[in-house]
Amino acid sequence: MTWLMSRRTFAKLSAVAGATPLVAGPAEEERLQSELLLRIVLEARPPTTVGDRLIVDVSGGTFEGPRLKGTILGPSGDWIQRRRDGSNVLDVRLLLVTDDTQNIYMSWHGIAHAPVQGGALVARTTPLFETGAPRYAWLNNVVSIGVYQPMPGKIPIACTRFCESVGRAPGRLRELVSSRVEPLDRMHQRAL
Repeated sequence: MTWLMSRRTFAKLSAVAGATPLVAGPAEEERLQSELLLRIVLEARPPTTVGDRLIVDVSGGTFEGPRLKGTILGPSGDWIQRRRDGSNVLDVRLLLVTDDTQNIYMSWHGIAHAPVQGGALVARTTPLFETGAPRYAWLNNVVSIGVYQPMPGKIPIACTRFCESVGRAPGRLRELVSSRVEPLDRMHQRAL
């Protein structure tokens, strides 16, 4: 069935949608949902200094999560920009190869710093993924956060994926629209 809406109805809906909260569920439905995406362990060569930058060649590594597993191949690396406050801006680009030989490009930006003089390094990243492999195409739409977890001689990052909300916003909007829009055939009958 096709729906048709008049300008007046559209204007009313716009006003109602702007004034009505779209999330109308219990508090537990409003929370952001997350799950482990993967753990990645990078192996790196000593950095090369270029002005305020450190260029780190990632020589290999591994990754594993509930839905994928594999190795990291070159060319991969981190182009770190050192800041005056002692923190570092991370710019990482990696080539992941899954156990079933599919290529995934992974990149992230982030901040690394030691909160207290001589304290442990803290790093948070925002990984993004690109792949043409149908089995892993879902990664192209993933929003995630990576957290550095100190390990001697390695660079481990745990990536958490943010999941689809369980809130009722689309249902509430559908409810608002359906209560204010007439089906096309009903409008035709009225016009006759």
